Amino acid sequence: MSSGETRGREAAIGERDTSGHDAVPEGALDVAFISAGTICRGWHFPPAREPAHATVLMAHGLGGTIDGGLVDYGRQLSRAGYRVVAFDYRYFGRSDGTPRQLLTVRNQLSDWTTAITFAQRLAPTAPLVLWGTSFSSAHVMNLASRRDDIAAVISMNPMLDGMTSVLAKLRESGWKSVLKLTAFALQDTLRGLIGSEPKHVPIVGEPGSLAAMTAPDAEEGIRRFAADNFINSMSARMLMTLGMYRPIQRAGRIRCPVLLQLCLRDTVTPTAAAYRTAARLADLATLKTYDAGHFDIYQGAIQDAFSRDQIAFLDHMLKDA
Repeated sequence: MSSGETRGREAAIGERDTSGHDAVPEGALDVAFISAGTICRGWHFPPAREPAHATVLMAHGLGGTIDGGLVDYGRQLSRAGYRVVAFDYRYFGRSDGTPRQLLTVRNQLSDWTTAITFAQRLAPTAPLVLWGTSFSSAHVMNLASRRDDIAAVISMNPMLDGMTSVLAKLRESGWKSVLKLTAFALQDTLRGLIGSEPKHVPIVGEPGSLAAMTAPDAEEGIRRFAADNFINSMSARMLMTLGMYRPIQRAGRIRCPVLLQLCLRDTVTPTAAAYRTAARLADLATLKTYDAGHFDIYQGAIQDAFSRDQIAFLDHMLKDA
């Protein structure tokens, strides 16, 4: 299939029904691509002026969808002359796939890899920037360490060391809660092996509850920016592999500039791992810190500050690209 035929196929896919989800934001276009036989949908924010300085590819964090906090980032980057493509993972949000809310690292990395191919085919071609937040920051750092076609990486409130996150969860919730979550994760893993429906756990809950994130500001924080159709549920099996997912270990293999944006009051992703990552990146790292919590960065003045720093970083790093 030629690239022109591929783009035509993608455009046709993008017209399929997305009822139950927010309308396309003003100034954006529907896009879609096929990942492992399943349609992933997203939004394309064209640059305010052509040609684009770069293409910025973004997806949300743990269980998040593009209509929950990513639109303002897409708009501000596009106004600054960047093409932005934001997508939902398989099984989540606007994208297809059953069972719903199925979350695995392997699937999400596969979706990112396919999304990279899709973004690189957009005309006119432009340098590619990977943009991640929270859990998706792990993915963009992982992929950047394995590829030589990435111009830059933006990593907000990053989860860069799954083991550090597991230990933080242990300190916050205690052994009993972690053991219960582990039991759920094991059950779900076994259900996946025999093809049964996933066993779900809440993505976010009150302190002391059985959920993936139970920091004191987690439930209120996520509901401030989540879309009305946000589903507070995910397959538990991902929790079995979280401690082994450690992009920090590959940070030294990254060969492009990286912007690390850290929230100093982050109760979900400990900043220590990000500082260690910056040390491994050495001169490739630009590190910015903000007086903010993990969930504060998707709206308001903090979101504006993050966007301004991202644009300044890209303008500087890609000026000769």
